[in-house]
Amino acid sequence: MHNTTHDRPVSTTCTAVFAPLRERIVREVSGSAMLADLLEKLNGMQEACERPADFKIHFDEFVARATDYCDVVQPFLPELMRLLPIDSKQQVPCQPRLTETHGEPDLTWDVA
Repeated sequence: MHNTTHDRPVSTTCTAVFAPLRERIVREVSGSAMLADLLEKLNGMQEACERPADFKIHFDEFVARATDYCDVVQPFLPELMRLLPIDSKQQVPCQPRLTETHGEPDLTWDVA
């Protein structure tokens, strides 16, 4: 028997991942407009938890908007990705990668 998200109710999983993520965003995101936008996108994801296709859309919007705060959301991505439809889990978003620009390394982020 595997202990996956599918073994427990989706609403329990949502509460477990969204509450601490919301708290961390409130604590670490500066700027009221950015904070409001991230929380709106987070709420959209949470509301779509039981609809995987809709969740994927909201997840992509959230990750795209949170690129400047990857250090904040990165610890929560594995749990959020468990809520994605199976065919959407191939690429981990918001993974740091080093790229070279004019000979100097630069930190950039992959976003799904």
